[in-house]
Amino acid sequence: MRVLFTSLPGIGHLFPMVPLAWALQAAGHTVLVATDREFLPVVTAAGLPGAAVLDPIDPVELFRPAGPSGGPVSPAESTGHRCAESGIRALPAIRALVDVWHPNLVIAEPMELAGPAAAAIAGVPWVRHSYGLAPPQRLLSAAVAALDTELAVLGLSPLGRPARTIDVCPDSLQPSDAVATTPMRYVPYNGPACVPDWLLAGPSARPRVCLTLGTSLPRRDPQVAPLWRLLLDELVALDHEVVIAIDERHRPLLGHLPGGVRAARIPLCDLLPTCTAIVHHGGSGSTMAAASFGVPQLVIPHFADHFANAERITAVGAGMSLPHDTDDPARIAAACALITGDGPYRAVSSQLANENASRPKPTEVAQDLVALALEHDTVEHNRWGNYARW
Repeated sequence: MRVLFTSLPGIGHLFPMVPLAWALQAAGHTVLVATDREFLPVVTAAGLPGAAVLDPIDPVELFRPAGPSGGPVSPAESTGHRCAESGIRALPAIRALVDVWHPNLVIAEPMELAGPAAAAIAGVPWVRHSYGLAPPQRLLSAAVAALDTELAVLGLSPLGRPARTIDVCPDSLQPSDAVATTPMRYVPYNGPACVPDWLLAGPSARPRVCLTLGTSLPRRDPQVAPLWRLLLDELVALDHEVVIAIDERHRPLLGHLPGGVRAARIPLCDLLPTCTAIVHHGGSGSTMAAASFGVPQLVIPHFADHFANAERITAVGAGMSLPHDTDDPARIAAACALITGDGPYRAVSSQLANENASRPKPTEVAQDLVALALEHDTVEHNRWGNYARW
């Protein structure tokens, strides 16, 4: 069968879907990712075919907080409205692609709405694929309501519900009000990598700690350095080996690095299995990768879902968080000592990793999706006497 994946052009949105796309390809199905020309190299570097049919957008700008709107609109509702606007802009191109490529199934991450809308219009089942914690219901409701309003203006039917919602977050980490979903194991993918020799050499002589600011935070807020530098210096003072997973162009943000500190673009899926702890910004990719490897987390949230991720990691006891404006050396020192120790954070983190490993593999979920698409096509055949192309 043919499966179309749609995602906003951000690695945090696309990468969690890559293992499922690989599973579908390995099972003999044809996969295509709808993207724009600037993000296309990221798609193809993941070993997936892409179609550059969209106008480039910057997710960092898309999710940047808007100014006063004159009404009582929450940040989640504001983000939902912007996702709907982005979806409507992309809809003509995605509809045209669906019309010529004839997918049997469309899979979209929660913030991308053009793919689901195009699928609904074409009568093709669509699936929502999460990238971590379930997005706030207020955000999803606002996005779908705004999208439906625009679809009605175009004389089109409302979006409707997804045929499946794939959840890659361990149940105990999800909020208690999360909607029932199709569970799948989170398989970390962080991009192509050349693994350095020192990382292949086995455990470090000293406890190794990963520090990462992610990819969006340095672009969004170039003034993030003060606390992160304090954290780095404290970890070095505790005699930990610190590895900073950071894009080379963002490395100058941290200034001159102490001797022995490594800083390079090292995918977390290769680095974290060797680490005692991780200090990060709260992005879904870092949060979920650390949880999947059982690594305790010190989270410094800055924006968007960072705060929800920090809250859940703290609530379940897999780590702790600090406000990003923390400047108390004693508090910073205590946090670093706690997160790198052998206390309860480590035991809970190990439980999260075991829980994730017990969930269905992407290959198993792929089989379910094939059955879903086949059932839909069988119904269509019985109604119209015409199978979709497989």
